[in-house]
Amino acid sequence: MADHQELLDDLVYFARAGELEDLKEVKASPENFVEKDDTGKTALHMASANNHVDIVKYIVDQLSTLDDKKRIELINTKNDQGNTPLHWAALNGNLEVVEILVKAGGDCKIKNEMNISPIYEAQQRNHEKIAEFFLQTMIEEEPEEPLAEDEQFVETGVPTKKGELKKDDE
Repeated sequence: MADHQELLDDLVYFARAGELEDLKEVKASPENFVEKDDTGKTALHMASANNHVDIVKYIVDQLSTLDDKKRIELINTKNDQGNTPLHWAALNGNLEVVEILVKAGGDCKIKNEMNISPIYEAQQRNHEKIAEFFLQTMIEEEPEEPLAEDEQFVETGVPTKKGELKKDDE
């Protein structure tokens, strides 16, 4: 057990300190990079919080060996306060890290224990580029709702039965 805890401590320390070469030398499974140490931290949280872009890329690359569902679940791992790595990147204004995490499946709508999302963190700290990026991402993810077969919009924007035209004066 001590060996496993030492492994996690090393991963978290190297990620926080920005020591990519040391991190690469640690023999770890992809899951270890998002496993909590005894203080609730993960290597991905620490790299994201400290804007270590190269380490975030490395960890995300390690996670890319997993199936999509598992990778997305791990990218969105919460620490003891419910914060995801994306919370920390948004909080600290790390746009490049935010972009990497979102591309890998990070969800800007996940809320922590205080009911705060990464997009809220960015807005509260005036990280406008990050907030805009999140909004654009949310727009792109929003599926377009198809109209029912028997409805269509006409110039007024009011749905009518197919074939009926709604006049502005009605």
